[in-house]
Amino acid sequence: MPLTALVIATVLGITAAFGGFAEAAKRPPSRLGPGAVVDQKLFTTKFVTARTVFQPDVYGGDGKNFVEIELEVTNKGDKTESVGTPGYGGKQGLLYGRSILKVTPEIKSELGPIAMIPDEGVVSRQLHPGMTSTVVIRYELAEGQEAPPSLQLDVGTFDPDWESFTGAEFGLTLETDGDGEKAPPKVEAQVVLPVQRGGTGG
Repeated sequence: MPLTALVIATVLGITAAFGGFAEAAKRPPSRLGPGAVVDQKLFTTKFVTARTVFQPDVYGGDGKNFVEIELEVTNKGDKTESVGTPGYGGKQGLLYGRSILKVTPEIKSELGPIAMIPDEGVVSRQLHPGMTSTVVIRYELAEGQEAPPSLQLDVGTFDPDWESFTGAEFGLTLETDGDGEKAPPKVEAQVVLPVQRGGTGG
């Protein structure tokens, strides 16, 4: 056997023994910053900013401090979907919000995060088809808790071909990192947002 052919055969044998080309070809998630846009297949999301917000107490109390993440979400589908909530405390989120797989460092909040669409004072949680909506994810900081200098968001994508026969998933399910039954959600991108200080919310 010629030397070149022997080398190729050896390399192919080693590659096959250690899981083949498919494993080696897996690309790491994209590393992105403020203003980044991620195609989530059923949605497109722009990661605008993260910030601290102080909400005064109208009755003269101490008020509340929050960390907010602002997104611009475009529903690419043909039906209205709900914002839902991101995952928290090791639990998977709901609806659109479940695509925010993980926030690092985790912000300890008694009630967990809420997600909403503030629209000139009228709060909505509906993502209408063909429309871009400003979505705010809000975490309340406990008394004395400091906001982190930055947040890393692990972002997933939705499977556009999956259909629910029970309605339990409301037609929104995440793409997974592998074909196994217990395969974790695929991390499409990791977005790092500096947390801007200041601001007063309602």
